[in-house]
Amino acid sequence: MRNYWYVSLSNRYPPPNEDDPLRVVQSVQIKKDYSIVEMTREATPEEIDKCKLVYCGHGYWKDDYIQQNIGRYLS
Repeated sequence: MRNYWYVSLSNRYPPPNEDDPLRVVQSVQIKKDYSIVEMTREATPEEIDKCKLVYCGHGYWKDDYIQQNIGRYLS
């Protein structure tokens, strides 16, 4: 399944909510200074601002452009 990938510069990610019964956040890779967040839908502007999310692309983890975009914000 193609998902939306984000880098969280604050180590926060969107919590589950009652309005959206599907699990939105599929996985989170937590590191010391950032987190990589995999979501099933695009983040809302409120989630982007609150969690300091940076969009890295829509696709599979192994896609080159996803890796390049994630690497751009981690270096």
